[in-house]
Amino acid sequence: MKAPKPTAPADAPAGTRQLGGPIEWFSASLQVSGDDLDPDRITRLLARPPDHAQRRGVPLLRADGSTQRIPRFGAWARTLKPQQTDEWDIAQVIRLLFEGLPTEAAVWAEVAALGGIRISLGLDMPDTNRDVHLDPELMRFLGERHAWIWFDIYC
Repeated sequence: MKAPKPTAPADAPAGTRQLGGPIEWFSASLQVSGDDLDPDRITRLLARPPDHAQRRGVPLLRADGSTQRIPRFGAWARTLKPQQTDEWDIAQVIRLLFEGLPTEAAVWAEVAALGGIRISLGLDMPDTNRDVHLDPELMRFLGERHAWIWFDIYC
């Protein structure tokens, strides 16, 4: 059962500030990147297409066909936005990024040999004194997949 999202009491006076509670998230992605990373190879290993992919030196195009930019590295990414889930807990959001992906350690070791694996979290602190935590089980899960975490926090 999903834990309820912490909220201020309904009878709190107008203007009451809530201290503590979770940091709101606005983006989360699982990224594999490397100078010469072949995103098609990552897709084959993970048996799932990316939401975004790029190859070093291959122009990324705008809808009108003009060049948006030329990547300096290869990348494969799977992204999750709050509009795609009602999950509010960062640890659960991270687990959702891995949903449907292989669990075998050998697969993740091969992916890690091809590029760096990271979880990128965009977080928003709408108020002071917010927190985020990662439980030991999740950290072990990420370690087994050779993944590190990058927090991008806005206030």
